[in-house]
Amino acid sequence: MWICASVAAVEGLVVASVFMASAMLYHFILLQTAFQYFAAPLYIAFSLLIGLIYAGFSAVAASRFLDGQRRRDTTLPFSFFSWTIAFAAMLMIAFLAGVVGDLSRVSLTSAFLVGVPVVVVMRSLVQSVLSQQISQGELRFQKIALIGERELVLDFLLQSDLWRHGHELTNTLYLEDAMRDGAVAAENVAAFARAALQQGVRYIVITGDIAHINDLDGLISDLKRFSLNVVYAPAIQKNRIEFLDVVPIGPNRTLRVLRKPLSDGAVLLKRALDIIGAGLGLLALAPLLMITAALIRLDSPGPVIFRQMRRGFNGQPFSIMKFRTMTVTESGFAMTQATRDDARITRIGRFLRATSVDELPQLFNVLRGDMSLVGPRPHAISHDDELSAQLAQYAHRQRIKPGITGWAQVNGYRGETATMAQMQGRTDYDLYYIDNYSPFLDLWIILLTIVSPKTRRNAF
Repeated sequence: MWICASVAAVEGLVVASVFMASAMLYHFILLQTAFQYFAAPLYIAFSLLIGLIYAGFSAVAASRFLDGQRRRDTTLPFSFFSWTIAFAAMLMIAFLAGVVGDLSRVSLTSAFLVGVPVVVVMRSLVQSVLSQQISQGELRFQKIALIGERELVLDFLLQSDLWRHGHELTNTLYLEDAMRDGAVAAENVAAFARAALQQGVRYIVITGDIAHINDLDGLISDLKRFSLNVVYAPAIQKNRIEFLDVVPIGPNRTLRVLRKPLSDGAVLLKRALDIIGAGLGLLALAPLLMITAALIRLDSPGPVIFRQMRRGFNGQPFSIMKFRTMTVTESGFAMTQATRDDARITRIGRFLRATSVDELPQLFNVLRGDMSLVGPRPHAISHDDELSAQLAQYAHRQRIKPGITGWAQVNGYRGETATMAQMQGRTDYDLYYIDNYSPFLDLWIILLTIVSPKTRRNAF
């Protein structure tokens, strides 16, 4: 697709320029190297190489973006990791070619560090432009054709706003007009398909009453001779259900309406990363944990570790561990949510909450399997029951293990949920994370948890 190729070319050229510019600035400005002593052909070759490798990742990201993943949130970490992988691949090739020693380590390091914000900003800018053009109907990159009864086709078009999603309708075949002797004429279907192919149609959409789906067998058979994607859109006026894909159950083909957020392989990978991350974290943070425990003991009477019942994976309750930051230790079955300037927060507790150090004992929850490093934040059981009653989608967060940090938290939805807008915002971000989970996204969230000021914006 020309859009993917254009995006790949632009992003590849930019990263190649970053690599080359870093080398030239270092050699010509800092070292004041004479041009004849500058390995220009070598740097140009590896600039083009890293640009080409990154362009490949860029084309894949653009294709995914155009195929329906039009939110920018999760593609930004992919740009960071794509840049890292492209850079590592370039270094590996230089090593195998025996010329890695001819490349300046300072220029390589500066090129990588400068490239990180460049690729993230560039990806964000490209996708912002594409999103705006798509939503305004200025960019229609996918041509489709429609088949169905006149009334159902019109309903589909009225409900879909195809032009706001990058689609362009080229052909329409009304079944009433294609009938002959009580059946859809094969020659009419063939003529329609040929006309669609000539106009560059990628998908033919058949819409109809799902109760009559078996009646479409002949129509679909007539389309099999053509190299086209044919999809079926059930005409459902009320309580519309999203059909995700088709799953074979025995000899039957069933329509999936819900999917487990994580495959079995993803569950194993996420658990392995949790164990490694939590284990290394506890080892590295052991001095901080001991100092914090001592300060809590000296600051106010009460236990160092505070346990509270929270609702976790699949709605199962578990006991969460935190450093005590308040003068009370509520069970979780009945509690009052902390507010800004809450008098119950201790002196050391205010600092621990602002810096999230109070959450570190949850690394033990991760090792125990109650939690993950990244996931929706769990709430106390009484609070969870209250939010579930007020917000229909809230309980959907429990389809994945709760986390020490999460996508909602790094986007500023942390702390008190006093308004419906705060509840809805946190829930939306958590559900988006569940639907778009990847190991790369987890690593990106952990990175943002450490460096992003949004993570601590509502901490109190």
